[in-house]
Amino acid sequence: MTTTWLVVFASIVGLVLFAILGGAGVAGLALVQPNVAELKLWTLLTWPFAYPQFGIFDVLAIFFFWYFGSDLERNELGRVRFAWLLVAFTAVLSVLAVFFGAVLDPSYALFGLGMLEMMVVLLWIAQWPDRMFMFNIPAWLFGVILVGIQLIQYLGYRSWVMLLVFVVGLAVNAFVARQFGLLDRFAWIPQVAGSGPKAPKPAKAKKRRSGPTVVTGPWESSTVSKDEQRMDELLEKIHAEGADSLTSKEKKELMQLRERRRRN
Repeated sequence: MTTTWLVVFASIVGLVLFAILGGAGVAGLALVQPNVAELKLWTLLTWPFAYPQFGIFDVLAIFFFWYFGSDLERNELGRVRFAWLLVAFTAVLSVLAVFFGAVLDPSYALFGLGMLEMMVVLLWIAQWPDRMFMFNIPAWLFGVILVGIQLIQYLGYRSWVMLLVFVVGLAVNAFVARQFGLLDRFAWIPQVAGSGPKAPKPAKAKKRRSGPTVVTGPWESSTVSKDEQRMDELLEKIHAEGADSLTSKEKKELMQLRERRRRN
């Protein structure tokens, strides 16, 4: 099971618990902070799967998380690294909510997949800003619209804690994503050399023992394996030395490999 599907499954379980236990029954999983002393530590990681309230936007959040998260996981990060990225995003949002809640308003509540889903969608847009949506709307314009809607909503409800969590969370999580080798085009976002989980090293070819020789035919193509091996080499170089270590030719090659992998 991919990381994206695991999160979707956990969210569906959260909805089922809401239906069985009611909102009050699952409120213990949400990040609610009357005061810091009463903070339940497990809620720092469980709030994306808590649904003390439910609406159509919760279903849409799950769908969009699956749609955009699957693309990031499949073409950029892989299952393990995408899982670590989500853990980092969740931790950042949790810490910001606790901090701003303690300073401004302890009556906030953070629950549901919506905030985490928004971070994933905007990361996807920042990674591929020129992709087209329906009606030939570029991804970057769709992202501007999404951010604008969120800001208007938080401002209108005077939800200052969630406004700051959203805005500061975008900035901090952009830095986090940069450490995972994403957002190459935003070179001004600092990247700590050698930071983030390492991409797996390409496996060395094992020497064949002497024995019968198997005749290969045109049905056995090594294009895919060579593409994956080359992509691993480039990603390993990024994580070891930073994205700026790639030459222009290597960056272009990496983009071609990613696009070919996405089509396959």
